[in-house]
Amino acid sequence: MVALVREFENLRKVTMEIPWCRKAWWEHQSLKLSNWLLVDAWYRSRCLELPHAGESLVPVLDMANHSSQPNAYYEQTPNNDVTLLLRPDVKLEPGSEITISYGESKSEAEMLFSYGFIDEQNTSNEIILTLSTLPDDPLGKAKFTVFNGSPVVRIFSEGPGHIEWESPFIYLACLNEEDGLEFKILQQTDGSQSQLRLFWQGSDVTEESANFRDFISHHDLEEIFRLRVTALLQDRIRQQLEKLYESDDEVQSLASVAKDRHKAALQLRMTETAILEAAYANVELQV
Repeated sequence: MVALVREFENLRKVTMEIPWCRKAWWEHQSLKLSNWLLVDAWYRSRCLELPHAGESLVPVLDMANHSSQPNAYYEQTPNNDVTLLLRPDVKLEPGSEITISYGESKSEAEMLFSYGFIDEQNTSNEIILTLSTLPDDPLGKAKFTVFNGSPVVRIFSEGPGHIEWESPFIYLACLNEEDGLEFKILQQTDGSQSQLRLFWQGSDVTEESANFRDFISHHDLEEIFRLRVTALLQDRIRQQLEKLYESDDEVQSLASVAKDRHKAALQLRMTETAILEAAYANVELQV
C-alpha cells in the first residue's frame, strides 16, 4: 500500500499540469486511489513477462490457471505472436485443463497479492520490506528523489538457517554530509529545468546511486558505515516483527469471513515471521 500510494501521488504530480488530465482526473477528484488499486490488480494478475516484448497483455492466454506442475508453457515467436505449447512428452485427453506456471521464484506474499492464493509447492522464501531514511535526516527526501531503484530490502532464505539480504538503498540511506555525501542543483545552460545531482567524495554519482555498497568499500570509516547499515536493518526487521506479532486479532477475524483467506493469511504470517526472526538473530550477531 505504501508503494501504491506513492505511485498514485506521483501520477497526480506529473499529470496535474496536463490540461486534459487535470480536467478529467483531478478537478473533481474523478480519479481515486481505489481506481489505481484496481488498475494495479488487473496489471498484476493479467500481465505476462515476454522475453522480447517485456510485460504484456495476452488475451485468452491469461485465462490459463497456474500449476506447480504445469502441462504447458508459452513463448514469443519471431513475428511477435505468442504461442501456447504443451510441454515435452505431455499428451492431454480432450477436455483436460491446460495449465501454466505463474512464476517459480515469486514469494508467497507476491503470489497472494497478485493472484489471491499461495502455491505451497513452488514459492521462494523471501520477504521484501520498504525502507525509510531516518526521521531527522535532512537529506532524506533528496535520497528518495535521486535513487535509481526501489527503496526496499529483500530478505531471503537459501536453505535452513541460511538467511541473506540485499538492499542497494540502505547504504545510501545511512550516509550524510559529514561522510562526503552532497546534493547539488544544476541549472541547464539553456535555462531549462534544473536537475538534482548526487555527489560522493566530490564526484557526481547520480547515475550510480545504487552502488554505494561498493563506494564505501576500503573507506577509512567503512566499518562504521556498515554498522549503521546493520543497525538500520535490525530496526526495520524489529518493526515488521512487531506488526506481525500484533496482527493476531486481525488474522483471526478472517476465519469468520473466508476460510481460504484465513488459511492463506496464517500461512503467509508464519512464513514471514520465521524469515524475519532468523534474519533478526543473524543481524544481531553481526552487530
